[in-house]
Amino acid sequence: MAKRKITVTVDEDLVDAVRTLGAGSLSGVVNAALAQEVDRRARAAALERLLAEWDARFGPVSDGAAAAARHAFDDLDATAAAATDPTPGPRARHGAAPVA
Repeated sequence: MAKRKITVTVDEDLVDAVRTLGAGSLSGVVNAALAQEVDRRARAAALERLLAEWDARFGPVSDGAAAAARHAFDDLDATAAAATDPTPGPRARHGAAPVA
């Protein structure tokens, strides 16, 4: 795939963290993050289209059902964030005693 050189501004602490964690290429990290964000936005747009189609076909969702769905997705987001947290807990470190 063709590449284009651009200028971006990123938080200094993020650049330091990427370098500290040993990323081979800052450009590669930025490209991967941008690709993930594009995918996330495309999925959100597709979901919006689907929900609009369902609203047109079946009518709008009740406030109660919307609140329940919001709560369920908040729980899923929290679970996903915990599963992808790269910082191991005290018991996750190999051979480490729990930290008090």
